[in-house]
Amino acid sequence: MTLFRRYDHVERVNHDDVQGLLVGRVHVFPKLDGTNASVWMEDGELRFGSRNRAITPEDDNAGFARAMSERVTSFALALSELPAGAVLYGEWLVPHTLKTYREEAWRRFWVFDVFVPSAGRFMPYDHYVPALIHAGLDFVQPLCVIENPSADQLSAQAQLNNTFLIRDGCGVGEGIVAKNYDWANAYGKQPWAKIVRNEFKEQNALAFGTTEKQGEFQVEVAIATARCTPALVDKTRAKIALSIAAELRLDTVPGDWREHVEANHRAKIIPRLLTTVYHDLVTEELWDALKEHRDPKVDFKLLRSHVVGLTKKFAADLFA
Repeated sequence: MTLFRRYDHVERVNHDDVQGLLVGRVHVFPKLDGTNASVWMEDGELRFGSRNRAITPEDDNAGFARAMSERVTSFALALSELPAGAVLYGEWLVPHTLKTYREEAWRRFWVFDVFVPSAGRFMPYDHYVPALIHAGLDFVQPLCVIENPSADQLSAQAQLNNTFLIRDGCGVGEGIVAKNYDWANAYGKQPWAKIVRNEFKEQNALAFGTTEKQGEFQVEVAIATARCTPALVDKTRAKIALSIAAELRLDTVPGDWREHVEANHRAKIIPRLLTTVYHDLVTEELWDALKEHRDPKVDFKLLRSHVVGLTKKFAADLFA
């Protein structure tokens, strides 16, 4: 039985399954227009996949397995330096819709993700790239990294800066993919978000390499950052642990009672913590925040996403 794993569907940036992905540090990658492919090691042998199935040089897809079977040593080296069972996902760049890639980019496998089955998550870009560089493999570089980006900022990256592998003077690529490696949705999944251009415009700016960018001002980010503090999260966490201890009639005199409650009743604490921190921030802090920002229009769904993100950050051991 093959260990083939189909690549996760990339959702539109406004899809419900990726709400909250833009809260935090987001890597913005160019979206290539070729055919999805994968490489992994199974039973000591290199295996290949297309978007939907395992393939071989004899039962191939666009010549990918046949071409990659000539690079077994490079792939084996990279996979040996990555966690056991890692799967390399990328774009086998063969002509599809977009025809403006540089000549030397075609018929190469551009790795854009590494999935670790034992963790159930994708590896962060900075963690997997050294192994690919050492093995001499091609990979997709981020256009930039943005803290708390808005959808408009991402759209601007797609419209203006996406020239990765594009011939000079031939406009920009198909679109962008936004990835937040610290995020997961309500189902524990890690789908990425995309913005696909409706048309291609001529532009000359090049965007190779990674640059750091500040997100546009968002009042929801400002309120959450100023009001959702480590002290607030810890105080709320302690109150919830004490409340659960009382419900269970546990003795809270010994010094390790809180550790005991948190270790054994995490499933009760986590949802209460996320709800209570947001509730207390809104009921106790929002009035002063509104005066500070001169009665702004507040997107409470977005505010809650940022508060939840900060709560998870400040109570990381509880969510580990």
